[in-house]
Amino acid sequence: MPEFKSNLSKDQKKLYLQALSYVLSIGENPVNDKYIIDQANDIDFDLDNNPIAKVKNIDKLIKELKAISDLRIKRLILREMILLAISDHELQDTEIETIFIIGSQIGIADEKINDFFLWAAKGLEWQIEGSKLVEEDI
Repeated sequence: MPEFKSNLSKDQKKLYLQALSYVLSIGENPVNDKYIIDQANDIDFDLDNNPIAKVKNIDKLIKELKAISDLRIKRLILREMILLAISDHELQDTEIETIFIIGSQIGIADEKINDFFLWAAKGLEWQIEGSKLVEEDI
């Protein structure tokens, strides 16, 4: 999937980074500039010459994401938002609600959004089970 991300247009890359930045600001997650810098480097986006403004208004983010015509790109961004939200091994209700609202408002079917959340939950369960295998019987 990194290849798919690197094929995004400059505007799509910028919007991708803004969406991730928005997820970092939901709930109790502190905004982590290093993560955004790492993601920008991963997709070959020059933050020095193209700074991204942190989106604080969900309606603005939704409006900009709606403008993307390719549903696969919208799904990619939604998936990455969910992965970021679950990266701390927790998924807060505010994160779920906010990401679900964004996904449904930009034209992703509710069933597909649910599939993404279920997929992420399976990954989290897998990680927890792996930790238990390491820790049990010690």
